[in-house]
Amino acid sequence: MHLVTTTAHPRLKAKFVVVPVVILAAVAVVFAIVLKYRSPFRESAVRERLAGNISADIRFGSFHQKYFPPGCVAEGVMFNADRSSAPLISIRRLTITSNFAGLIRHRVSTIRAEGVRVAIARSDFARTRSSKQPITVDTLIVDEAELDLAQGERGPPLRFIFHTFRLKNLGGEGVTQFNAVFDNPLPQGLIRTSGQFGPWNARNPASTSLAGEYSLENADLGVFKAIAGKVSSNGKFRGSFAEILVEGSASTPELQITDTHHGVPLQTRFNAIVNATNGETTLNAVRANFGRDVISAQGSIDRKHDGRRMAILDLYCDHGRIEDTFYPFIHGPKSPLRGDIAFKMHVAIPSGPEGFLKKLELNSSFRMWNAMFTDPLTQIRLSKVSERPHQKEPDEFAASMDGHLTVSSGVAHFSSLSVQDEGASAWFNGNYNLIDKRVNLRGSLKTETSLTKATSGIKSVFAKVLEPLFKRRPHQTVVPVKIGGTFQHPNFGLDLSSKM
Repeated sequence: MHLVTTTAHPRLKAKFVVVPVVILAAVAVVFAIVLKYRSPFRESAVRERLAGNISADIRFGSFHQKYFPPGCVAEGVMFNADRSSAPLISIRRLTITSNFAGLIRHRVSTIRAEGVRVAIARSDFARTRSSKQPITVDTLIVDEAELDLAQGERGPPLRFIFHTFRLKNLGGEGVTQFNAVFDNPLPQGLIRTSGQFGPWNARNPASTSLAGEYSLENADLGVFKAIAGKVSSNGKFRGSFAEILVEGSASTPELQITDTHHGVPLQTRFNAIVNATNGETTLNAVRANFGRDVISAQGSIDRKHDGRRMAILDLYCDHGRIEDTFYPFIHGPKSPLRGDIAFKMHVAIPSGPEGFLKKLELNSSFRMWNAMFTDPLTQIRLSKVSERPHQKEPDEFAASMDGHLTVSSGVAHFSSLSVQDEGASAWFNGNYNLIDKRVNLRGSLKTETSLTKATSGIKSVFAKVLEPLFKRRPHQTVVPVKIGGTFQHPNFGLDLSSKM
């Protein structure tokens, strides 16, 4: 039996190869023509789309349309606002890439912007947006970006330097995911943040919801001039752009007051509301460890009618340490007193170039107990003066104080300042200048016994200057007194101007 073989005619075989190739080539030519004249990646179409999105005129240094895959590459891109010669945005290289399915669904696979410089004012964010068919960007990548945000006449622009910036599903339905690492200018430190926002509310962008987390590393507080130190923080946030709830913690190994160069560690946990559209912040609850002081706080940071920002805080401390509370604010090597303290305090700190003590506004009531001098020689001297005859070991001088304090324009005003110990009590009114450290307090001293008899505690401070009075009036128990001099070198005396 013979096998019969058949072989296709060479011309017929060529048809099966050539025809599909011709069809594909024809489709490719048609598609290329469509891309050239109807593609969203034509130079005119890209310019119109970009210009409409931020209401600006667009110039390209060079432009190259790509067909396979569809897209384009533009270099030297400049966005100019109307009637302005300075560019709002400049991009060294802009690459847009899509696919054939994306063209039908108005989607772009990737937009990569390299070497971006943005100089913009807050008012520029309100510019009219294009009403054209929206385009969804699967991934937006921005590398080497700088954002200068103008502050009007209040100073140089705030500069944000972005190391990485990514957005996914930009302009699409549902949420947009973001991830960024950038240098924050105020205070200067590295921020890492990620999360999502959306769906985007075109009618009211500020109400668009968002959520995510952040970390701030080694931010320099020295930019605020009145204080110094490095702060690190991390937390989570949620809400809308107009009302972001932030919960987190912050740590400053040493928070310093620049006028004294003294500082103590500060640890905080906080719950706050931030308005991202204007920077206003409401501190709902703050729990802080300021040295050994445990402080609860509430307050706000917002802009007043004169354009200056104002930090307003209400502070509460049920039990702290005198030396930790006052050490950052004094110029001496250590606090002159140690002991226990409790206080309520209302603080207002406006922004501005003035020194911290000059612009500080404070209103406080306080109580101190077990108060003792930290200088051993002063403590021993007061204890020795107060010791009773034949006493082997002198009692330690310890007093309690309470009163009301206000601070304004660098001057502390005391009212109803009361000092007590076992043998005497005193009441004072007056002021203390925080700038030149001068003291001016006047009041009265009450003793249970005459100074000609046993002298103890605060009586010993006035004993020498009041001794002549008590020789003339040995049974006098209430006398007018005053404290003058400076904080480091006070002087104590009889107030001859008093009408007592």
